[in-house]
Amino acid sequence: MEAANEILKQVVPILMIPVNNYLRYIISSTQYVRDMTIKLRELNEASVGIKEHMTRNTSSHLEVPAQVSGWLDDVEKINRKGENVPREVGGCVNLKIRLKAGRNAFEISEEIDSVMRRLSLITWTDHPIPLGRVESMQASTSTPSIEHDEFQSREVTFVEALKALGPNHKGHMIALCGMGGVGKTTMMKKIKNFVEKKKMFNYVVMAVIGENTNPIAIQKAIADYLCIELNESTKPARADKLRQWFKDNSDGGKNKFLVILDDVWEFVDLEDIGLSTPLLNEGVNFKVLLTSRKRDICNMMGVEANSILNVKVLEEVEAQNLFLQFVEIADRELHQIEVDIARKCCGLPISIKTIALTLRNKSKDSWKDALARLEEHDIENVVNEVFEMSYRNLQDEETKSIFLLCGLFPEDFDIHTEELMRYGWGLNLFKKMYTIRRARTRLNACIDRLMDSNLLIESNFVGCVKMHDLVRAFVLDMYCKAEHASIVNHGNMSGWPKNNMNNSCKTISLTCDSIFEFPGDLKFPNLTVLKLMHGDKSLRFPHDFYKGMEKLQVISYDEMKYPLLPSLPQCSINLRVLHLHQCSLKMFDCSSIGNMLNLEVLSFAKSCIEWLPSTIGNLKKLRLLDLRDCNGLRIEQGVLKKLVELEELYIGNAYGFRDDNCNEMAERSNNLYALEFEFFNNNAQVKNMSFENLEQFKISVGRSLDGNISKSSHSYENTLQLVTNKCEILDSKLNELFVKTEVLCLSVDCMNELEDVEVKSTHPRQSSSFCNLRVLIVSQCGMLTYLFKLCVANTLSNLEHMEVYECDSMEELINNGTDGSGKDTILFPKLKFLSLGGLPKLLGLCNNVNIIKLPQLVELKLKGIPRFTCIYTQNKMETSSLLKDEIVIPKLETLQIDDMENLKEIWPHQLSIGEEVKLREIEVRNCDKLVNLFPYNPMCLLHHLEELEVENCGSIESLFNIDLDCVGEIGGEVCISGSLRSIGVMEVKKLREVWRIKGTNNSQSLICGFQAVESISIKRCVRFRNVFTPTTANFDLRALSNILIYECGANRGNDESKESSQEKEQTNILLREETFGSISNVVLPSSVIHSFHNLHNLYLNKYEGVEVVFEIESPTSRELVTTHDNQQPLLPNLEDLNLNQMDNMSHVWKCNNWNRFSILQKQQPESPFRNLTTICIYRCRSIKYLFSPLMAELLSNLKKVKIEQCYGIEEVVSNRDDEDAELTTFTSTSTPTSTILFPHLHSLTLSFLKNLRCIGGGGAKDGNNEMSFNNTTTTSAFVDQFKFIEAGGVSWSLCQYSNEISVYGCDALSSVIPYYAVGLMQKLQVLKITFCNGMKEVLETQGMSSNNKSGCDEEIPRVNNVVMLPNLKILNIEWCGRLEHIFTFSALESLRQLQELTIRKCRSIKVIVKKEEDASSKEAVVFPRLKSIELEDLPELVGFFLGMNEFRWPSLDKAYILLENVALTFMLRIIRPYSRVYTVVPCYFRRNNLLQKLEKICVSNCEMVDEIFETALEGSRINRNSSSGDGRGFDESSQTTILVNLPNLTQLELKYLFHLTNIWKSNQWTIFEFPSLTRVDISWCNSLEHVFTSSMVSSLLQLQELSIFNCSRMEEVIVKDVDVAVEAEEESDGKRNEMLVLPCLTSLKLERLPCLKGFSLGNEEFSFPLLDTLIIKGCSEITTFTKGNSTAPQLKEIEISFGSFYAGENINSFIRINKRNSTKAKTLLM
Repeated sequence: MEAANEILKQVVPILMIPVNNYLRYIISSTQYVRDMTIKLRELNEASVGIKEHMTRNTSSHLEVPAQVSGWLDDVEKINRKGENVPREVGGCVNLKIRLKAGRNAFEISEEIDSVMRRLSLITWTDHPIPLGRVESMQASTSTPSIEHDEFQSREVTFVEALKALGPNHKGHMIALCGMGGVGKTTMMKKIKNFVEKKKMFNYVVMAVIGENTNPIAIQKAIADYLCIELNESTKPARADKLRQWFKDNSDGGKNKFLVILDDVWEFVDLEDIGLSTPLLNEGVNFKVLLTSRKRDICNMMGVEANSILNVKVLEEVEAQNLFLQFVEIADRELHQIEVDIARKCCGLPISIKTIALTLRNKSKDSWKDALARLEEHDIENVVNEVFEMSYRNLQDEETKSIFLLCGLFPEDFDIHTEELMRYGWGLNLFKKMYTIRRARTRLNACIDRLMDSNLLIESNFVGCVKMHDLVRAFVLDMYCKAEHASIVNHGNMSGWPKNNMNNSCKTISLTCDSIFEFPGDLKFPNLTVLKLMHGDKSLRFPHDFYKGMEKLQVISYDEMKYPLLPSLPQCSINLRVLHLHQCSLKMFDCSSIGNMLNLEVLSFAKSCIEWLPSTIGNLKKLRLLDLRDCNGLRIEQGVLKKLVELEELYIGNAYGFRDDNCNEMAERSNNLYALEFEFFNNNAQVKNMSFENLEQFKISVGRSLDGNISKSSHSYENTLQLVTNKCEILDSKLNELFVKTEVLCLSVDCMNELEDVEVKSTHPRQSSSFCNLRVLIVSQCGMLTYLFKLCVANTLSNLEHMEVYECDSMEELINNGTDGSGKDTILFPKLKFLSLGGLPKLLGLCNNVNIIKLPQLVELKLKGIPRFTCIYTQNKMETSSLLKDEIVIPKLETLQIDDMENLKEIWPHQLSIGEEVKLREIEVRNCDKLVNLFPYNPMCLLHHLEELEVENCGSIESLFNIDLDCVGEIGGEVCISGSLRSIGVMEVKKLREVWRIKGTNNSQSLICGFQAVESISIKRCVRFRNVFTPTTANFDLRALSNILIYECGANRGNDESKESSQEKEQTNILLREETFGSISNVVLPSSVIHSFHNLHNLYLNKYEGVEVVFEIESPTSRELVTTHDNQQPLLPNLEDLNLNQMDNMSHVWKCNNWNRFSILQKQQPESPFRNLTTICIYRCRSIKYLFSPLMAELLSNLKKVKIEQCYGIEEVVSNRDDEDAELTTFTSTSTPTSTILFPHLHSLTLSFLKNLRCIGGGGAKDGNNEMSFNNTTTTSAFVDQFKFIEAGGVSWSLCQYSNEISVYGCDALSSVIPYYAVGLMQKLQVLKITFCNGMKEVLETQGMSSNNKSGCDEEIPRVNNVVMLPNLKILNIEWCGRLEHIFTFSALESLRQLQELTIRKCRSIKVIVKKEEDASSKEAVVFPRLKSIELEDLPELVGFFLGMNEFRWPSLDKAYILLENVALTFMLRIIRPYSRVYTVVPCYFRRNNLLQKLEKICVSNCEMVDEIFETALEGSRINRNSSSGDGRGFDESSQTTILVNLPNLTQLELKYLFHLTNIWKSNQWTIFEFPSLTRVDISWCNSLEHVFTSSMVSSLLQLQELSIFNCSRMEEVIVKDVDVAVEAEEESDGKRNEMLVLPCLTSLKLERLPCLKGFSLGNEEFSFPLLDTLIIKGCSEITTFTKGNSTAPQLKEIEISFGSFYAGENINSFIRINKRNSTKAKTLLM
């Protein structure tokens, strides 16, 4: 009975757990539902914020964290679950309902908690998305299908270039070479577009070099593509930053970079842009494509001869055909002239196109004249003659003038046409054009003529044009003539051009990034246009810069830090246009602009101006005012009211607008023809406006303007974005603008149909108000049941982009009324993009029409439309399909489907399609009921399909469920050509395989159609087993190069236990198919491994259940004899193998007989795995070794091995699974050859392998019984003495060829380099050892006793007592607690290349170099290249070496010593002291001349330090009381001043020295001088009250940067010398104050100094001639900068806590102004 009670005591609580839970759900159901409701509300509030952030980042092209999309999807799922939970359960008596509600509410609350925790882990960087990044990259690794070049003769060059850019081409530089105008850039652009489209690279960046090579500009162009801020001023520093970016973002070589250098005229050093050949060895995978006219330049830049591709002139027939593309010729005589003209154009496309366009519609005489002109010129001059003729044939002077204006811009520049219009307006080019809008129309006509003449070409940006570099060169030649005299230079301009055109010069256009100062004696009396770009704060203008420029009409400053405006009235009398774009104008006083009374165009766009003063109201003639991107701008009252001639107003963000500003704008609105504005809060603002005269507008109501929906940031498309209600639209009459609107975004309440907000008309209309729409976005219109009627739909002939989402009541897009005949046709002739989302009641596009034609639609997005079960259907009775037969979409390329909860199939499983499907991309997400992704015969869909992505679709078991009986004959001679390149699957929980093959003879038919597949990615698919089933299927996967399987097979057993009996039976059948002829726990069984012949990269992570990666089946003895030499090698292209967290994996390679396999491979011309270069294994707990020796012998190109946290690993190479019986047979029959293992191994990393006992050593035994070690031999006696363990005639060595060995956390390892590797480590350059607690020696000096099979631990004596490490450069050892020494004395002789020695945290080390008993030499030991020694926390260290030998370090630069009892005895260049010292530089250092080479002092975290330099007086006092002193002390009575000069000290860094009171305590006996000091950085020194004394200032001649941060007691930076302060004060009466000069100081930062009263409070005057950066933050007590006068002529702005402000007259004045009101001053400066 007692036993039963005990059992019940244990069992009852367990049984009560579910009962208690049920009771809790019932009793607390109301509370649980209430909690869930509150949490749902909080979750949705957070979701709104995330969506807004995502929308804002997407529109601004900023990064959005990858987790956001999945997080929002989870929120939607939770909301759907929450909708099914009843809210009122308190009064419910049905316990079942209460139980269900309580349980569901509780579970949903837990899900919400989990999702909110995930939200806290999402980090928003808001970094810009690099322009050069290729989105959704799936790197192409095979040569892509070629798109033909326009000209047949160039197709070979085009194809060769693409092949050279492919992964199989080993060279990393390719050049297109040919004469100017031949089409190099055109071909380059085609190549760029092609590789981006095919996603062959992760990043594609481009820089146009041009005739004037400017490395800084090239660096900036590369940085712009990569979103890198290059704030460094020097070329090497910028190059280093670019190089580091490439290394940091290479992802071990997985990311591929293409750098394009266009139009290279001179040698460009790739080092300058961060690229060099050594980067390839560091894992950076890049290629460089350059275009150049000069072959020798290509050779100089390192392009191999076979990679220089000539772009030749066109063949004669091609030239004629190109000419005829632009003209039509019916006359036979003209045809012959055309042939002659095309021939005289020498096959240059630019000449042919330009002359053809020039002669179009011209008379026969014009053709003859053109031919006569061309006959007078050779190929070198024919291009200019063509341009000359084209220029002369322009119709009017306006067009010619605009053409010449285009030459003012840099080469390959995107020229804004709006900027051309404004310049033209300022120069009065547009005759009889009296308004800006008419001038813009005239300009567009001029641009069209220039484009038609091929003198301008298209840009990638809407609203921009470009000019070919040859055309630009022609224009620049014209600028040299007096008629058009101009100075234009956008290259590397080191000095002012020397010419005699100052008097005649009419135009100046310069890029100023290489100009530091303008000459002061320049006069330009006829100058009309001044255009300056890219000038930083170092640019200096003479004070009379504008003197004599009375004819100036246009001033344009772009990205100028401090633009200079004319102050003399006579210099601005003719000024009509002032452009200040992206200039630093924060707190800029622009009052003087009000004196430019004839100004008509004024632009501050993107210049951050904060205040528009009242004087701007004086500009009575102003017609255009551009204030875009000046956030928070305040406009003085009355300014807008006074601008009576204003036609165009561009403001954009209007946060700073007040009511009076809005009222004034409303007054002016009657006269406005162009307006860009955001109406936010006050709806009355909109009602008061008049919009009837607007012809150009961007207006937003209730939201900010979204530039992402327009064609480009430079586009001037008429845009309306309205978040409001129907009544407000009608009242404000904004709907009158609909007919002019091109981009319309509507979120309107109370709107039943789009026509509700149209302008009501009593007359019948032929078209609707929406007829000019290009973009239509309708969202969150809750009452909208349909978008528009049929009659309106058929008027939208210009519509290209349409989005409809979150309209809960919408049932159809187009309504045909109840009387519709069903025979009507709907046509959207230009619609390219259609997105439908969040439409829960949508039943179709239009439910009562005969046909809907979407002839240009290429992209269709569907999300959250629950009424549909399929997308395509062939059943006319089917009502639940979206795209019925009557919907015609012939060009659809992209289909995205998301959150279609009832979708079961996209196509019917049996499909016959007559018309070819052109889909290129399919993305399907969150469709849990979707079973069939493709029909049983998917081949008809694969002709164009390139990318397939499937995510979170819980019912899909196979992506391609192919029934051979339906497909028919697919394995015959004619295979279907497929284009599918990329397959990506994520979180498809039932997925078992990618392909499932059914039907007869599935093992014999060759499965075609997938031969272009390059990448397969399977992530988090818990049931995934194989790539295809059955594994005996014969697949053509010739292009497959990347396989990634991530977190798959995890819950296979758990999921299968939940299957129904029918599902289990089906599973068993599948398992029998899968395992037939294969091993179920093998990734690549022997039966399928040949299908992956082109595999380059294999990445497996958490692939549960896998025991073997590669199964290798060896031949039988009979097969071995009969095997032919042409057997296909196994995975010959595999390069990268990554295995992570494969807990069950016991073998990477497993073979049933290694020796037979090895014999077979020796008979083959190519070995398996011959290109494998990288192996990375991480946290694979079951594996005990990596290679068999015979497998290792095949890996001749292995470069990198990295094994981490594989706790079962005992050996890296082991013969434990080899068969000894076969070993004898093999050894006796093998041909005597010498084999070297891993000859190219560069890097070996072994990390946290707690059971690893040895790394390895040895060599290969050759036929003469000798061992081969790196071209040296050792006799057989050596082999016998060391008892090497042989395996198949191969003695393995893993480390002898490594350049770099890193060992971390290998506690069982007693040494790194074993005794039997003596003399073999010839290539080792870097050795790093960390956290090896069992390590006794780095270089093993004696044998160890063990019976380990590997032979690593046998008792073997040393040889010759020498360990050779002749190339070791870096040795780093940390946290090795049992290590007592590093080297033996005999090993030092080989360390002549050693450069860095670092030993840290090794608590048992006694000496660095161990003395040997038999060593008798007393010669000096020299480390000729050692530059750095770092010794830290070595408490047992007695000395570096305890012998009598002298050590010398002639190259030593850096000594980092953190030791308690070891003196610094080096000729120091850098000092870093230990934390317990009191004085960093003691007095005796100076007496011993140990400071002459000192360049840098870095002191941090030394709590006891109270001074840096000990003074002579203090040193003498210490010495008097010290037995170790020299006994002389210091003679105060002599009062001899000691000068302490540190001639080479350049940097001083002091951090976290809380007791530091003095850096250098100067007095009448000791004076410090620092003639080379350039940088001082002091922070967190809370006891420090000053930095320098006044007597030191005269020696600070080179000081450039001074930064002081968070020093709480600092009162002044420079203090008066104490001993002379009183004397100086007495003598100062009636005398001029001393002037102290800091001649090189450019940057001064004073931050968080709460006690600081001033920079210097003495009476001295200060001069800072070069100071241009001053930061004062958190200095609340500062009252003045200096008591005496201080001058800083280059200082333009002072940065305080709330931004940068104009410095004013001087620093003292600035501080006084901000201290007038003490409260306000604290606010500003703290």
